[in-house]
Formats: sequence, C-alpha cells, structure tokens
Amino acid sequence: MTKKQEKIWSYKVDHPTASVSEVAKATKSSYGYVYKLFQSISTPKEVFEAEAKARSVPPLVITTRSTVLDLARKYVTKDRAADHGNMEDNFAMIAGLWSVYLGKEIKPHDVGAMMTLLKTARIKSNPAHLDNWVDGAGYMACGGELATDK
Repeated sequence: MTKKQEKIWSYKVDHPTASVSEVAKATKSSYGYVYKLFQSISTPKEVFEAEAKARSVPPLVITTRSTVLDLARKYVTKDRAADHGNMEDNFAMIAGLWSVYLGKEIKPHDVGAMMTLLKTARIKSNPAHLDNWVDGAGYMACGGELATDK
C-alpha cells in the first residue's frame, strides 16, 4: 500500500461516515483517485481491520445493508469448491443426509432455508455478530439459486 493510500484509509478509519469528497479534500487527493480506491475493494472491512491491528485498537466495521450483501456476495461467489466441494453437490448431499435422518424428503434448496434458520437462531442470541447476518444472506442466495435452477 502506498503512503497516499495509507493516508486515505487512515482518514476513512478515523472518519467512517466521511464521503469521497470529504476524504479527498482532507487528504489533498483527487476525488477520482479516492473514488477508485474505495471501489477497488468490495468492502473496507479488511482495510479497517489492518489499520486497527497496526494501531492496536479494536477493528471498526461499518454495518450497512450494502456491507452485509457485499460480504455475502463475496463469500458465495468466490471459488470455495477446493475447500468445501461444489455448492450444488454439497447441498444435495446435506439434503440427502437430512432426509434419511428425518425420514422425509429434504431438497437441496431446503438446505439454504434451514441453514438460514440456524443463522436466525444465532442472531437471536447475538444480534450484533455480523457473520450471522452475512451467512444468512449467503444461504438464502444459494437456496434461491438452487430452487430456480431448472
């Protein structure tokens, strides 16, 4: 990361609600440069965590609906097959195992809905834990894809 980028991200960490214009003005950078820098990552979460670690303070996570959906999108669209296998095959296997256990047919898209319910139960215990919201959105997206894939 360049010194200019560090300066911009440091300002954004200290002023998380600052607009692109405000950051550009405060860091004496062009609007276009700051805008492109902010667009170069799906969420500033990693930047905030790295900055917080360097400064030995707790990480700052700005939670907006966009943050939740961006993170969920990042998780469900990156290639996780190497770690977990193909999503379709994985959900089908889970559905098969649950079907045997429950004695009734469970379909792969039901896995997405039921895993969302698991995350919903966890949200009840700890609503501030962002991971449950992100995972819930991701499971719904996977289930929706499986339900409509003809």
